[in-house]
Amino acid sequence: MRKLLYGQASLDEWARHGADNAAEPWQSFERARLLIHAGETEKAVTIWSEIALAKGSSARQALQALHFIRGAGYPPNPEAGKMVLGAVAELPMHGAHDLLAAYRDGTAHYVNYTGRTAVREDASEPRMHAAVSHWLAVAQTMADSIGPWHEASLPPLPTAHARIAALTTSGPHFGQGPTEALSDNPIASAFLGAATSVMLLVVDT
Repeated sequence: MRKLLYGQASLDEWARHGADNAAEPWQSFERARLLIHAGETEKAVTIWSEIALAKGSSARQALQALHFIRGAGYPPNPEAGKMVLGAVAELPMHGAHDLLAAYRDGTAHYVNYTGRTAVREDASEPRMHAAVSHWLAVAQTMADSIGPWHEASLPPLPTAHARIAALTTSGPHFGQGPTEALSDNPIASAFLGAATSVMLLVVDT
């Protein structure tokens, strides 16, 4: 679940996630996956680029396509910059973590430390739209101040630590550490405050 929400699933994990969906862009993702296995990397990158730029693609689909492009050894388009497509916050809770993610299309996912989940997909609801928009604006401020993570996956998150991440076109920009330390940082504190506002709306649903 964590990889899927960060847009960092492997080719085969992502294929399994959309295995029962015959619509686009899932069929394009599958064509690209088969091309990679056939050694046709450039053709696969072309398909992923089309998905990332398509108006009908969700933010998570765009993030996943961009992840595949970077994984294939192709740097992100400089013109895309650090545009934030999503934000994630993970907070320590009873020896595990609560995870909240929200995206540019207005959707939000909450995964409780017990494994229970809540999903908010009504992007038009005014309060939710405002809360997510504010969180992503704070995430953009964070992304503009630090560089992206270039590895294929994020480092382990210690049990008692929190993580904040801006998911951008150039990759994830994140920080992690003890919650108290993050709260002492103005940008991180604003990020966590905005995330809390979104979480309350998702849980309320």
